[in-house]
Amino acid sequence: MNAALKAAGDINFSRCPEEEPDNWLDIDAEIFDSMLQNMAPGRSGDAMDVEQKEEKLAQDQASKLKSLAQKVEKFVEGEGDLEGARFEECVTWNNCASLFAH
Repeated sequence: MNAALKAAGDINFSRCPEEEPDNWLDIDAEIFDSMLQNMAPGRSGDAMDVEQKEEKLAQDQASKLKSLAQKVEKFVEGEGDLEGARFEECVTWNNCASLFAH
């Protein structure tokens, strides 16, 4: 480290720019509270809407999960051949291929 300091030589700090003021860090507590309230969900009385949307999303996900569990159960109990599993929705493998192409 001493070698690096010697190699750097004397540093003229008078040419360094002044530090920027840090007054931008100062904030009034009331202003900060009002900013938080404006950013919070449900600030305009729509908290119920948010809860309803979350409940609907949870119900949709639960329904999809239940459907998947039923399909897995049918698959485990189902039949297959060399080309793969057979699903009730598929009459031939070509019909199934279009389902899985997405």
